[in-house]
This record gives sequence, C-alpha cells and structure tokens, in this order.
Amino acid sequence: MKKTYNWGIIGTGRISNLFTEALTTLDSAKVYAVGSRAEGSARNFAEHWAVPRAYSSYADVYNDQEVEIVYIGTPHNFHFQNVKDALNAGKHVICEKPLTINAQQARILVDLARQKGLFLMEAMWNRFQPWYAVVKELIDNGSLGQLHHFKADLSFRFDVGPEHRIFNPNLAGGALLDLGVYPIALAALFLGKPAEIMSSSHMCETGVDDQVTMIFNYASGATADLGCSSRYLSKNNATLHGTKGFIEIHGMIIRPEKISYYQQGENAINIETPYISNGYQYEAQAVMDMLQEGAIEHPAMPLSESLEIMETMDIIRAQMGLVYPDE
Repeated sequence: MKKTYNWGIIGTGRISNLFTEALTTLDSAKVYAVGSRAEGSARNFAEHWAVPRAYSSYADVYNDQEVEIVYIGTPHNFHFQNVKDALNAGKHVICEKPLTINAQQARILVDLARQKGLFLMEAMWNRFQPWYAVVKELIDNGSLGQLHHFKADLSFRFDVGPEHRIFNPNLAGGALLDLGVYPIALAALFLGKPAEIMSSSHMCETGVDDQVTMIFNYASGATADLGCSSRYLSKNNATLHGTKGFIEIHGMIIRPEKISYYQQGENAINIETPYISNGYQYEAQAVMDMLQEGAIEHPAMPLSESLEIMETMDIIRAQMGLVYPDE
C-alpha cells in the first residue's frame, strides 16, 4: 500500500505554485506546510491551496515534525542554504534547478545528504515526463545507432527590468543558470560528461549573461551544440543524431509533447507524448516512489550527474568571467 507523504513548500513564487498544483493531483501527496519570508505571502498561498500550516520563516517548515519532504522553489542564490538547512533538520529534499550556483556548494550538499541518509534530487522535471521513455527506448534498442550529435536551445525574450531575477547578479541571474541548465542536462543525459567545453557569451548591462552559445566535444567523438538566451526567441526544441537515424524532440525541451523518429529514405514516425496536469507531478511521484523503496537518490537524476552539470556550468561561467556576489 502506498504511503501518503506530507510536503513542505519553501517559497511562494510561480514555480512553487505550479509544483503545488501538481501535488494536489497525486493521491500519495499532501501539501502540509508552506514557508515564506513574508507572512502575508505564506498565508495567501496556504488559503489558495488549502495548506494546513503557513509559516513566516523557512525554519518553521524544516522544524515541523509532520513535514517529511521539502520542495525548494526559491531563487538560485538561496538554494544552497535552504537545502542545507532542510537536510540538517532531517528532511528529504527536492530542489529546483540549478541545484546550487556552483559545484563547490553542490558537493557540500551531496555529501551532507549521503551522510545523513536523506533523499536529495535536483528537480529536472522533464526527465520524468512521458517523452523520455520513448527516446530512451529508441536509444536502448539501437534504433539510432551510435550517437554523434545533440542540438538544443532554450531561449525566451524577457521584457523585464534589471531587478528581475533573470538579470539580477544578487539573485544569481543569467541565462546559463536559469535556461542553459536544461540543454546542458539533456546533453549530459544522452552523451555524458564533455571532454572539452567551448562557449561564447553576451553580457547584459547588469553584468550577467543574456546569451550563451556552447559547443561540447566528447571522448567518443560526439559533439553537442547548445544555446540559451534571455534576449531572443527560439523553437526551444532539440534533435539527437545517430548513425542510423535521428530524433526530433518537438515543443519546448522543458515539456515536449511529440517525438519524430527519422531513418534515411523512410517517412518520419511521429509519436505523441502528451502529459497530464501541468507536467510537474511526474517528478514529485518519482521522489515518493523512491522514498517508498527506501532509496535516497533517483537513478534518472542521480546526484553525481547534478555535480557534473554544475562543474560544466562553472567552466562556462569562468570562460565568460562571471562571479556572483555570494561567491
């Protein structure tokens, strides 16, 4: 019989609302508490989602004995301290991407979670959606042959002021950490850790990146061509190329809805991969499934891979010369 888990939500912004909406669709999840630095924000969130307990501090959520899993939905620069405090309070944690702002912070959290025997996962939600099972099967059964190239972009035009988190260095802003983490994580999923990383970046007036182009080379001879930006629009899709065929992942790479598989001289095979609700419930259920099994990591998003992704982004930020105030 499946257990029902009590969730605590940290942060009351857009992403926390989306994740909470998804939790309400799951029988095994109960949104039990919410914490915000502003009492009114926590109270309004609790009233909207019928959450029993609203706290005006994050610590109160961590210290609530009824809360079992904490979801971190705060800005990037708060992730390290939020996750650390939750783990030290004995809570399992799923944290929005990027896990931290650099690999050094991520390594501390990974060591802490493993030391305490607590579950920790970066919330790479698109890995748990229906499209991934289709692509994985095509790769595993050899339909693509040897993988040689991956191409992906995630870019949006942000018409917001310099104080917005995407442009604010004090909130660890920039296109790379906010958007680029997705194509980088997909490249890591399909091709592993790059042997060589080359990047070209454009910096906006606040000193953070608003456009990054990346080329990865791998020991296997494969390559990846990745991009992200907060100043232009793109299709936000991806293609995966092998010796026997290629796959086009349609729709935004954060939530694909269709896969097209091509072999030379043959018509495309189109496979619909619709999702239910808003798509966040898949990762939430995956976390609870692991806890039910007594696991402290998820094989689809292991901590070792989160560390490698952070190491990759550290190299790219070093190439652009971007250091955040918190570092």
